[in-house]
Amino acid sequence: MCFVLLLAAFIVPQIHRNYYSAPYFYFSGKQIVLEDNKTKHLNDYQKKQFVKIARTAIDQKDGPFDWDNYQNVSINVYKMKELHEYALIYRIKPCIRTDNHIITNTIVLTLKHRNLDKYKQFKINKYSSDFSNVFVSK
Repeated sequence: MCFVLLLAAFIVPQIHRNYYSAPYFYFSGKQIVLEDNKTKHLNDYQKKQFVKIARTAIDQKDGPFDWDNYQNVSINVYKMKELHEYALIYRIKPCIRTDNHIITNTIVLTLKHRNLDKYKQFKINKYSSDFSNVFVSK
């Protein structure tokens, strides 16, 4: 019984920490798909935090935006080859457009912390966004 309690004391905090952390944070050398249409390696919390990271990066570069005016379409998350580096492809659509115009944002960034609660602490390495074309007439 003592062994089970001791084991639980070490395993439960690790499971909790992994749930709230960026996957493969200390891993380098190979690109890993964490989330896309086919691959679903992120839990709900991690996915939500990567959406917050993407929105924060977009606000820094092109914003600020009222995110209540946009709907999430998808987020793809990749762990890049460099240590702590992730690539996000975040697709959204404005609520006010009726032609289903999708805005694609591509962000490569380096997280400063493994803990995704600190989602505002990152450095943008590369950034590309369709926001400049949203309200351009066809």
